[in-house]
Amino acid sequence: MIRRKQTPISIRSDKAAARLKLLTRDGRSQALVVEQALEHFPLPDEAPAAEVTDRRTRIEAILDRLAASGLPTMSEFDEAEYNRAGDPR
Repeated sequence: MIRRKQTPISIRSDKAAARLKLLTRDGRSQALVVEQALEHFPLPDEAPAAEVTDRRTRIEAILDRLAASGLPTMSEFDEAEYNRAGDPR
């Protein structure tokens, strides 16, 4: 990628900026140093799509049971328990 089209990285820590300055004394670019450092960090595990779908299905089943139970919605509860000024009845 052309350097001008790359997204700039801001170093906001004085400690990190000083460390980066030391690591680039030998002529390596800052981008190369940052890329090499990031390669040492493990990537977070992503939840498998099946797990996300399964979780969503379980949540929707719980919400369906609640809707079928006849409990009032929050707006119905608020209407019954509070007056127009928001004070308890």
